[in-house]
Amino acid sequence: MWTSRLFWKLFLVYGGLNFAVAAMFPLLLSSWQESLLVNQVQDRLEGMALILRAQVEDDLVSGKHDRLDSLARRLAREAEVRVTLVAADGTVIADSDEDIKIMQNHSNRAELIAAAENGKGSSIRRSPTLGIRMLYAAIPVKQNEQLIAFVRLAVRLDTLDEQLRQRQRMLWLCTFGVAVLAAPITYLIVRSIAQPLTALTASARAIRSGDYKRAVPLRSRGELGELGTAFDQMRVDLASRVAELEENNMQMSTVLGGMVEGVLAVDAKRRVLLANRACRSLLAITSPQVAGRNLLEVVRNGDVDAAVNEALTSDQPHTREITLIGPPRRVLSLFATKFAAGSNHGAIVVMHDMSELRRLENLRREFVANVSHELKTPLASIKAYAETLRMGAINDKEHNLGFVDRIAEQAEYLHQLILDLLHLARVEAGQEAFQLAAVDLAPAVERCVTQVKQLAEQKNILLTIVSPANPAKAWADSDAVFTILSNLVGNAVKYTPTDGRVEVRWWLEDGEVIVEVQDTGIGIAKEDQQRIFERFYRVHKARSRELGGTGLGLAIVKHLSQSFGGSVALTSEINQGSIFRVTLPAASS
Repeated sequence: MWTSRLFWKLFLVYGGLNFAVAAMFPLLLSSWQESLLVNQVQDRLEGMALILRAQVEDDLVSGKHDRLDSLARRLAREAEVRVTLVAADGTVIADSDEDIKIMQNHSNRAELIAAAENGKGSSIRRSPTLGIRMLYAAIPVKQNEQLIAFVRLAVRLDTLDEQLRQRQRMLWLCTFGVAVLAAPITYLIVRSIAQPLTALTASARAIRSGDYKRAVPLRSRGELGELGTAFDQMRVDLASRVAELEENNMQMSTVLGGMVEGVLAVDAKRRVLLANRACRSLLAITSPQVAGRNLLEVVRNGDVDAAVNEALTSDQPHTREITLIGPPRRVLSLFATKFAAGSNHGAIVVMHDMSELRRLENLRREFVANVSHELKTPLASIKAYAETLRMGAINDKEHNLGFVDRIAEQAEYLHQLILDLLHLARVEAGQEAFQLAAVDLAPAVERCVTQVKQLAEQKNILLTIVSPANPAKAWADSDAVFTILSNLVGNAVKYTPTDGRVEVRWWLEDGEVIVEVQDTGIGIAKEDQQRIFERFYRVHKARSRELGGTGLGLAIVKHLSQSFGGSVALTSEINQGSIFRVTLPAASS
């Protein structure tokens, strides 16, 4: 019982009422006593002011103020009050406590204003001079109904306040005694009410926490006993219904949580009822609590809101495809339809992630277009040279072999392009048969440098190899490593102008082998660096084809590096050169 909040609430309410009733007496009596004492002091001050006015009236009327200051001080000492004589314009003529030269004008004092209007005035306020609460009383001095001056008396109220506080303390002690005597009676009354209600509250809390087996221990008769019986029957019925609902909810949650499609349900007012895990992921919903919130607060997408609106206002299902900017960028297919549950209705939206499908379609279209373009150019050249030979140039001994050489060059370019396409396709599909082993990069680098040495000498390019002090072996396929290096080193030599430099270096760092190929070539603009590893992407298309590039080399480098769990990166500045960095897992790791 002592820990029951209901008991203490009732006890405090009843006890508070008892104390409030008892406290009314000292409060009312204190206010009455204060008013009575203040009125008595005020009457005394007004009487003394009348006597003082008779003594100073002649001097005030005649304007002889010389002796007024000393007179005010003498009368103040005799009567134990403060005496102030004020001219009609508010100027202080004499004061018993302060030097009149430093005192402010008193024309705005409430007691003087009231005295001028009513023949007497009083006010209670804190004295700005002394800093204590004081009672002021003032009467006017007139000659032929003409206001000449004021006589004001003031008395300190701190003594009066102390008397009032003593009386109030006595009254409050009596009030406290009455409240203490009433406490046991209040306790008995409150306990008879709170005890059965506390038992019902405990049972209700048990039910709220999921304990439906706890019966109501209520033995009271009358209305509370009937309430306990009805409550217990409700507990049994509720337990049965909750068990059924929990089973249904578990089944629904399992189904919705396992779906790859996003499911979003809203009511007629566009408040979210349900958003499964896939929906949260697709629409980037980060809020942990979405039920009951407005749709646009949760989703923040006008297309989804429009689909819901179409479903709510139409009896026909609504489909649309939307694009979410992201990140990441997503393409979603929405299927929205209205649902009805009794008198309530709403809309349910099922969403499919079409991003990968659309990406693959775009890649396919782009790939077909690029391949068609790449095949078209050499085939057109072959056709043109063949047509030229057929038209009689074959008999031109001076030029016919040149045409045949051009046809052979374009055929070789087509052959290399097809080989690169097949190689890239196998790597991307994971069909390339790699022989993973500890690959020492030194022989592969030497082989690549030897391969481009003749071209480097023709362009007077300085080829430098910076090998590590200790062998750095990568866990990869040796042929794939050579392909990576040959593409990077070959590109560096091709795109570096005459008298340039190309440096190949590698080292072991944090369980990885880092390979860098640096050149002093033409560099790559920042806007091109993001796409440089795409198929058929060339910064300088004409120059690349002139140098024999297929546009697939860097794409092959990227996919081969990723096949071994590595990566490739680029740092480049226009006319300064480029650094290609390849990261491969170290064999030691």
